[in-house]
Amino acid sequence: MAPNILVAAHSDRDVVLIDLGLQGGGSHGAFTWGVLDRLLEVPWLRFDGISATSAGAMNAVVMADGYAAGNPEGARAALEKFWKRVSDGALLSPLRRGPLRNSDRPVDPRLLACLSSH
Repeated sequence: MAPNILVAAHSDRDVVLIDLGLQGGGSHGAFTWGVLDRLLEVPWLRFDGISATSAGAMNAVVMADGYAAGNPEGARAALEKFWKRVSDGALLSPLRRGPLRNSDRPVDPRLLACLSSH
């Protein structure tokens, strides 16, 4: 992995405590994962408190659990594993757009009729 120039330039900084407020909403949760992943790479940042709701709360719990088990790298790995599983689970949703892949199970025509009438 290439060294992170921003981190290397500030490695002698004092630790900065930050508080996070993580919002809910599925796509916001996935976006927040990327932000948290980047914040966890910064060696002089420490999390002092987290307030969260919905998808943000899921991120907070997964991050805290991963952090307790393996510091920032454990938190990053836990978040990646969590969001990968969420993404994989969406492949099986009968409500997803596009053709069903990885499944030989057809969508119930009544469901399609219901969706198209709204």
